[in-house]
Amino acid sequence: METSRRSFLLTAGASVLAAESALDAQSEKPIRLAMIGTGHRAWAHLAILKSLPTFQVVALADPTPEFLDRAVGMAPGAKTYSDYKKLLAERKDIDAVVVCTPNFLHAEPTIAAFERGLAVLCEKPMATKVEDANRMIEASRKAGKLLYIGFQKRLVPITAKMQQLTAAGEIGKIQMVSGNLFRGDWNPNSWKYTDPKTGVSTNWRYLTFTEGSALLEDGVHEIDCMNWMINDRVARVTAMGGNNVYKNRETADHISAIIEYASGVKLSFELCLFGANSGVHSRRMVLIGSDGVMYPENGKIAVRSSKRGGEARYVEVQDNTPKSVVGKEVGSAQDNETYKQYLLFAESLRANKPPLVGPESAKDTIKIILLAEKSFRERRVLNWNDLPA
Repeated sequence: METSRRSFLLTAGASVLAAESALDAQSEKPIRLAMIGTGHRAWAHLAILKSLPTFQVVALADPTPEFLDRAVGMAPGAKTYSDYKKLLAERKDIDAVVVCTPNFLHAEPTIAAFERGLAVLCEKPMATKVEDANRMIEASRKAGKLLYIGFQKRLVPITAKMQQLTAAGEIGKIQMVSGNLFRGDWNPNSWKYTDPKTGVSTNWRYLTFTEGSALLEDGVHEIDCMNWMINDRVARVTAMGGNNVYKNRETADHISAIIEYASGVKLSFELCLFGANSGVHSRRMVLIGSDGVMYPENGKIAVRSSKRGGEARYVEVQDNTPKSVVGKEVGSAQDNETYKQYLLFAESLRANKPPLVGPESAKDTIKIILLAEKSFRERRVLNWNDLPA
């Protein structure tokens, strides 16, 4: 684990505010972006970028005309391309690239951008294979350019504050962490991948090759955040999963994973895609330490001390994101955290600051999830070294 993982967001809120103030005070030209992949998630990026004069989207690439048409309506003046390779070859006025493609297409455009000498913000997950993550890291190092992975959920105020409290020893040493994400099925209008061998067109989230695993597509944020809070080396991973409801697809509709760390700490996590009406139980995260328990509750953080007993102490958190920039033009994906992420991305580019999530840390997260996928497919416990370093 990177030494900066514990410390970087101890002052996450202050960092974002400082980044915003610094950027507001600058009179530099906007950072010119090219966006590769213009589907549903990219629309949320573009809706937020419209409110940030720090950035200017000058080019868009996507082979799907209807996605590209909607994207260009959100980025007036941007030139469109059906092939990102042509975009990278033709445009000499780009400062950075944003990769919003389906998971299996993250590595190649990222590496191609580095070969052009451009910085990259790549959506989560970093890749669908550890080997691809390593190629991305090496390309970044060779180019000497920033690789910023989109784990913006570390900037959720409650999550960032829980990490601060945990690092400060508020509940002693973490011993066990439990979480879940119970949600509905994937968007049926998502891009469809046509298998060249069969000619069959399938929602890309239904295929292992294109999605990687259900956990890589969702649940990955929660596992990243909890792994960040535990801040230890993973030793073993075991998982069970399958398709109880959505049977006509390769990727699982539910999975339960247990991650064991070198210190003996256990992290358990459950993902379910047929739990759309789970209400307050849809998203849960509980940290259990040697001296107490911590969890989100009604927009606050509940801290229960095993030493003091009695009622919970509630820690309030605030989010100062301007409401005007997250007006839900494209739904809930147009979130406060993505806005904050772009502020920090700009600061990383202009002030040479480290990224919110370093690429090695992002690689750790996908490795945990790929081990969980392999574990439940092969019905065995896996060690950390059962996948490449």
